[in-house]
Amino acid sequence: MTEQQKDCILEIQELLLAINAVVKKYELEDEFISCLAVGFIDYDTMYEDEDGQDRASMSLLSSFSAVDESELEDIMSYAMEAYLIQKEEEEKKPDPNSIDYWINLSRGDESLN
Repeated sequence: MTEQQKDCILEIQELLLAINAVVKKYELEDEFISCLAVGFIDYDTMYEDEDGQDRASMSLLSSFSAVDESELEDIMSYAMEAYLIQKEEEEKKPDPNSIDYWINLSRGDESLN
């Protein structure tokens, strides 16, 4: 982990502690759910495993606030759903590398901008 990455993780950790302090200030701990995972991939350690999958070491910080495994599962399901929706929306964006993008642009398709 580089010094810059270490400083960044420490600053994020301080923000996480501040978030938890706000929840506690309003006495909402029993109603609060959260899931946070942040980190950095060490590309210098990257290798391909026996299944052909890329692997690398990571420096991670994670925090979960959930009453039980069921609630944690709900958070994780929501995260997956939100990710897939975001990915789908990004895939719908016009691709300036596509000839169709330029044809539609020349036709005055305002949605491209």
